[in-house]
Amino acid sequence: MANRIIREVPGAEICGVVQQPAERLPIAQQLIVNGGTPLAFSSSRLLSKAQIWLCSLAERLMHWAFWCINGCPPRRDGKKFTVETLAEECTRVGRSFLLAPDALDTKVLEFFRKRNVDLVIVLGEPSLNREILSIPRRGTVRASQSEVSETKGLHIRVEHIPRGAQTPAAIASLTVPLQPYDGLLALTLKADLITDDLLVQTAKNLQRDDTTNLSKEIKDWIHRILSPYLNQVEFASVKNAQGGPVRQGCRAVWKLCIETLLLGWPSIVARNWYRAWRGRYPVVILAHHLVADRVHRMGVSTETFWRQVRFLQRHYRIVSLSESIELLHSGAAEMPCVALTFDDGYGDNFVSLRAVAEETGIPVALFVPTQHVEKHQEFQHDLVKGIRRFFPLTWDQIRYWSRSGGEFGSHTQTHFDCGSTDRKKLEEEIVGSKNLMEHRLEQPVRFFAFPFGDRCNVSSEAMQLAASSYPHVLTDFGGENLPERGVNRRHLLRKNAYLDLWELVLELQSVFDLIAAIKRPFSRGRANFPSFLARYSAASILNTTRNASPNS
Repeated sequence: MANRIIREVPGAEICGVVQQPAERLPIAQQLIVNGGTPLAFSSSRLLSKAQIWLCSLAERLMHWAFWCINGCPPRRDGKKFTVETLAEECTRVGRSFLLAPDALDTKVLEFFRKRNVDLVIVLGEPSLNREILSIPRRGTVRASQSEVSETKGLHIRVEHIPRGAQTPAAIASLTVPLQPYDGLLALTLKADLITDDLLVQTAKNLQRDDTTNLSKEIKDWIHRILSPYLNQVEFASVKNAQGGPVRQGCRAVWKLCIETLLLGWPSIVARNWYRAWRGRYPVVILAHHLVADRVHRMGVSTETFWRQVRFLQRHYRIVSLSESIELLHSGAAEMPCVALTFDDGYGDNFVSLRAVAEETGIPVALFVPTQHVEKHQEFQHDLVKGIRRFFPLTWDQIRYWSRSGGEFGSHTQTHFDCGSTDRKKLEEEIVGSKNLMEHRLEQPVRFFAFPFGDRCNVSSEAMQLAASSYPHVLTDFGGENLPERGVNRRHLLRKNAYLDLWELVLELQSVFDLIAAIKRPFSRGRANFPSFLARYSAASILNTTRNASPNS
């Protein structure tokens, strides 16, 4: 939260931090601090400790083996937010910092007085004396979380204590509902994100020195930004959950065992070491849909996505689409890079995806069908499968997320299948969506992702129109994006983001692409022939329009 206050509240000064020892933190917070790695906590049984040690050893061996197969690139460990990193960030931006054992320590009082603190933000409900409450000119803001019940979720309450007052005034009160696939870690991540949002908005409003309408302004913000998410997930309680957990893997274990042997082929390892020697790793773009803790055929739970991100951060550099373009143009990438993209702009992403992105500090890009956002209507491809109450993001949510660093691109107007050759309809869907997005966001839209994204869903007319309208076009053809110095990469290839970590690793290493290439000569019939024509047609169109766009 401190980083967000520094980043999003102009002129804010972090004047003090109250230390809580790691062993006293709740289990979920310990998991977050330690990157999701289970700890022994308070267990004293020798067997439990031995099991934890063996699991830890196996995990380290797995990471070491993958690092070696990947060509031993520069080591990366997922960035952990600690007291030390907070102190470094405060020093970097010229802010004061104090570490104290508790809020009643005399050093805290002296520290606040010397700096004439404007606002104090308190997490939880520590004891605060009158002297501390009388110092901040704009008062004290306190945020607390409490469990409603085992089946309801977490309740968040934000209060404001004016300078010199003893009685707090309620600013906001809401409940983050417990969903079918919620675990302790996921619920905590989402509750922390919403709490941070409320604190940032409260701090911004208090800077105006008008507290009379503070509660109303925060409630209006909740209605515009958070309510669209809360309204659609509150019905997905644990009691109403239908079906079991989503199956993580797409392939049988025996198939994965056979396909994994390809990962050990000398050619795969030699390729990675050659790339490491040249400093020319590919940029792999993964295509997701939504992070959600309720039942959806294309969803990934918050905890599963969290663990995927932690794995990727350890072995890859996670970059934004804009950074991907720069890397590809530079012709050099000293370590494997991954960009994470999400299609359709589902509203669940506003909290579930953003909670993981904020906590881990990763960039993400989302592609939205503009008419679905404009009308706030469910997707037809969900309705035909009997999936209800999965609405898209709102324009207010997209603007809010965009201002804090999220990248947004077009996905046609109505999630249209661009395998069509109807020029008028394609122009309406592809160019019309760009115009509407730029009007709503008041900024250029640089990226376009084809819905469905396979070769049969991209006609030559659609590719030509997209390439002439957008600087960069994305398809789901599979394949890697290799850096080439001085080459403006307009066509970006994406891969499927598997839920199962085993399958994801094979996809990242292009093992599935290799298997498909081996099978291709043995395939018979004419069914696959048009897809090859579409591929070569798309490539030739992009080559001829390389310099056509003035935005490129």
